Amino acid sequence: MVVVGFFLSAMTACCQRVTVHVFTEDKPVPPGNDTIYYNFNRGLTWADFKGKPDPDHFAGAVTASGFAFDSQMNYDGTTVRLDIGVYTFFTKSDSWKKKDIHSAYHLLHEQHHFDISRLGAANFMEAVQKAHFTRSNYNKLLVAIFDRTYKDNADLQHLYDRETNHSIDMPMQRVWNKRIARAMQQLQSGNSSPRPNAL
Repeated sequence: MVVVGFFLSAMTACCQRVTVHVFTEDKPVPPGNDTIYYNFNRGLTWADFKGKPDPDHFAGAVTASGFAFDSQMNYDGTTVRLDIGVYTFFTKSDSWKKKDIHSAYHLLHEQHHFDISRLGAANFMEAVQKAHFTRSNYNKLLVAIFDRTYKDNADLQHLYDRETNHSIDMPMQRVWNKRIARAMQQLQSGNSSPRPNAL
């Protein structure tokens, strides 16, 4: 009898309705904040790169950016509601440039690393919207989706640097400039974000 009762309880939990609200989170930015949150109307400037340059690093500049999420679960007895706020960030103190790096060309290369992080956030949001969450799997599934999309995004960041040779290959940099500009326009217009391998 106890076994049957447990089985019915488990079935009820599995079958309860789960609604998901995923959105781009508008994070407050206090004065002097070390973090910049992605904004289509606010590009990076060299003044944002406040970290100490690594003289032994081959790169002329490094962009520290990524995406993350905040989540909250509410349960009213019949429906589980998941609110998932997603944000893309740039950390000033971990981003740096060397003295001789100051051109708009190099800044655009670094901006595109931030843009690629924003595309990763969009891919994460899209994957969350397509997922089948239940009351029993939502936490584990959400983390698995994040881990997968974050890895995909890291792979894309590496591909970008590899194909442009960290901006040294100017013809390939121009190719990627066009690809990323097109993807960002598509994202800003509200269309589905391109998959990582579609760039």
